[in-house]
Amino acid sequence: MDIARRFFGPISGIVFATAIFGAEAVVGGFDTEPSDSASTVLAEFREKSDEVQLAGFMTMLGAGLLLVFLGHLRTSFREGGAGWAADGFFAGGVAMVSAWIVLVGVQLAGGVAGDSGHPEVAQGAIDFMWEGSLLYSPGLLAVGATAAVVSLVHRVLPVWLGVFAVVVALGALAPWVGVFVFVLWVLAASIVELGRAFADRRTTADLR
Repeated sequence: MDIARRFFGPISGIVFATAIFGAEAVVGGFDTEPSDSASTVLAEFREKSDEVQLAGFMTMLGAGLLLVFLGHLRTSFREGGAGWAADGFFAGGVAMVSAWIVLVGVQLAGGVAGDSGHPEVAQGAIDFMWEGSLLYSPGLLAVGATAAVVSLVHRVLPVWLGVFAVVVALGALAPWVGVFVFVLWVLAASIVELGRAFADRRTTADLR
């Protein structure tokens, strides 16, 4: 197991979580709702245009790193004998990344509309952002269920991460909350994997 295989995968998961929470801190919440007038929504997007663009860049960077971490875990799961659960986990993770890309794209469109003065586009963006969190539900269910199987049945990950994964799966019922539970799960799994990488490296060094 080379250096990149042992360390880059877990580190990518940690940087992913940092990027997502950083993006949320940058843009903050939106005060407007679908029931507000188009001019009110446009004004908020105009005010937050720069923040929306920066948060969008951070989220897209995070999404790319998440794919790297998902690939790392898929390999670890397969080596641990998880089989179909490893593939199901990766597929659910790709669904999560796809949902992020769609929702960030809509938010970026709202930011551009704010700069350009297109109230109808801004109104459509806020409408979608309120309902679009449902796009996370399939991925949350798939990732949570398969990660629970990997942890509780195959014991590739610690049991407590399996219990945590069950909470991720339940997050499909409330995806606006579940998505942040998923990010916390990724952060926890990344730290566990990084700890294993350091332990393996020390063991290898001792054997030499």
